[in-house]
Amino acid sequence: MMYEENYYNQDSDLVKINDSSQSNPIIIYAHQLNQYYHTLLGNPFERLKYYDSSIEQYHFYRTPDIINYIITYYLYHGCLLTEIHYPVEILYDELVFFGFNIQIIYDIISNCITIDYYIPSGKLNIILLQI
Repeated sequence: MMYEENYYNQDSDLVKINDSSQSNPIIIYAHQLNQYYHTLLGNPFERLKYYDSSIEQYHFYRTPDIINYIITYYLYHGCLLTEIHYPVEILYDELVFFGFNIQIIYDIISNCITIDYYIPSGKLNIILLQI
């Protein structure tokens, strides 16, 4: 028996995401995003509002380079890497915009100085800042 019913064209699953600060889009598989349906990027219907058919990309006019930070949540299986380069107010607004769970937002904002990354189980890996 052929695997025709299980054939999956991975190229058709590619999603291109860009913000106003990047010349090249981030390319990620839709199934990676769709695993986190509760977020803006994970919900195909919500994500569609930002699709620009003229450039065949999802385009977000947000804080420059924030998409590089946000995309780590999908690439690292629900772990949000936090190399904080943004004021807390901006980071909070972006996490809310992209539909992150309030508990994740609270944990990141309240620990943004010392957090290395957030793991969904609630365990935090802490790094010490050297001054």
